[in-house]
Amino acid sequence: MEKLACPHCGGEMVYDSTAALYRCHQCGNRVEKAYESLEQAQARLAENGSPRPNVPITHQGAVEPRVQTLFEMAQDGLWRKNTAEAKRLLKKALEMQPDFSDAHLWLAKLTDDAATKRHHLGEILARDPGHPDALRMMMVLNGRISPDQVAATRRENSLRPELVTEPVEAAAEALLCPVCGGALTVDEAAGTVLCKFCGHQAALESASALEGRADNLSMAMLERRAKPVRWKIGARMLRCGECGAARTIPARKLSARCPFCGSMQVVIDDALETITEPDGLVPFALNEDQVMGEVREKLAGFSERLSTLWGGDNRVANAEIEGVYLPFWIFDALIKVGVTLWDDSAKWGDQRSLQSGKIGYQQFNYQDGAAGIAVPAFKSPDPALALKLGEFELGEMLPYEPKLLAKYPAEIYEIDFDAASLEARTMMARRAREAAEAQYTDRNTKVSATAFPLQMSFQLVLLPVWVATLFERDGDLRTALIHGQTGQVALGKARKPASK
Repeated sequence: MEKLACPHCGGEMVYDSTAALYRCHQCGNRVEKAYESLEQAQARLAENGSPRPNVPITHQGAVEPRVQTLFEMAQDGLWRKNTAEAKRLLKKALEMQPDFSDAHLWLAKLTDDAATKRHHLGEILARDPGHPDALRMMMVLNGRISPDQVAATRRENSLRPELVTEPVEAAAEALLCPVCGGALTVDEAAGTVLCKFCGHQAALESASALEGRADNLSMAMLERRAKPVRWKIGARMLRCGECGAARTIPARKLSARCPFCGSMQVVIDDALETITEPDGLVPFALNEDQVMGEVREKLAGFSERLSTLWGGDNRVANAEIEGVYLPFWIFDALIKVGVTLWDDSAKWGDQRSLQSGKIGYQQFNYQDGAAGIAVPAFKSPDPALALKLGEFELGEMLPYEPKLLAKYPAEIYEIDFDAASLEARTMMARRAREAAEAQYTDRNTKVSATAFPLQMSFQLVLLPVWVATLFERDGDLRTALIHGQTGQVALGKARKPASK
């Protein structure tokens, strides 16, 4: 044990590990409790040899002085290779301050027991969801990255984009009846996939299977860094499993109908493993006739009639429409909102205002949640036009199965989750600010609000959208997107057809 001279009588003081302090054997209780300061500990270590490296504290929030001392003493124990003593001191620090994340982190590092590691890491992430070291250790524990990949997650911009110019071989699943081999279709109302020829039916998965499919954004970002290459695919070579015909399809197509045998083929994976399977799918609630009625009503509106007065004939001569499942990243988040209030009726120095309880200026923080923030994961059709469709009823979402695409085709995402998360943060912050300002604004109060996501999770979801191309009588083309659940119409601007 380390020994010090008693400042009262000069006798020998010995460290009492139970009380975490030094006691004098000669004058006993007549001496005040003496703690070794951090500076004294560093000086003592320097006299005994090279000082140990400084270990920074990462805890978000205040740390009690005695807890900090115990943590430093635990690091001293590790420097002397006394792991048992270090563990005991870290546990004692947690008895004094149970939320001290650095003690949890080091106890997780010092144990080989997976359950104990998970407990301490869970304690950290419950209070600080973005703690990078705890996230990395939990990802290794869960098998998302290997211990050898941890170093790569600490490097910024370590991912190399690689463009593949040749079509990549892809594997697909044919959506055919297992009984007669006929084409399958989906009955959204009944929640079944059925064969139009022999009547065979198969139930879809229940919504309860969606539980646990959302991914933690911070973990996904670290996992992405651990991979050395991000492949950029231009096209895929798809070989029909029914007739054997091979053809090239654009990289953004998740499903396509074989032009030779008519079977619907859904891409399952490719040779470079670039396919991310969607987590869920929201079925169509409106058919083609219903949505075309919504489009006609939109075109008959006042704003559309007014535009004809400025030249041209925007009446529709013909239209092509297709139902398609478009990919969206759906984000949920825990948000920290900061609010500042100014009371215009309270004047600084006005005693009557102060006595009546008006303080003039107030600041406070609170946590809020944002759920179901949908960010388009595609570049065509126009994502800005898609955002005008309004919100989707995500409560109707089903777990993704390839057979759900038997009736309508689907697209693969082109915008990755990391880029989409930036847009989601902007949307969440704007909504939180608007909600705070609406809640606290009154006749005499001015409001300023800030919002910052503390934790985010996300899913890849296919949402139902009707895409219409409108051919106007004056030769212009217009794109219209129609919400597959509500019928909300978003009209694009008229454009001249591309010259051949």
